[in-house]
Amino acid sequence: MQEQTIFIGNIRLMNSLGTSIVNGIYRIVINQILQSFGIYYRLELDHNRISVYTGTIILDWGGRLELEIDRKARIWARVSRKHKISILVLSSAMGSNLREILDNVCYPEIFLSFLLDKEKKIWVKR
Repeated sequence: MQEQTIFIGNIRLMNSLGTSIVNGIYRIVINQILQSFGIYYRLELDHNRISVYTGTIILDWGGRLELEIDRKARIWARVSRKHKISILVLSSAMGSNLREILDNVCYPEIFLSFLLDKEKKIWVKR
């Protein structure tokens, strides 16, 4: 048996601008990396300079779902970039009832306080 080295492909070196040169033409690889499917976590500042934690789930086939935790520890879901809904509403729309949701979260009191706040606001409007 003889040992051989096999080269499967080239890994191009990236310059400080985030590009690489292929056949004399600048190629940008970052966009392809960022658009690949998976889960991405990041910390952002909103317009009031308050920290907001977000997690983006990019599907292999289809769209993306963005989850964010605001300064009041509420979890929101964004199916499109413009509209955000409560994670409770999303879970309910996907067929979960309140008991299933509360059984599967670490801190159910946060969810219950959110529901009670919403219920109080509804009764005040009536």
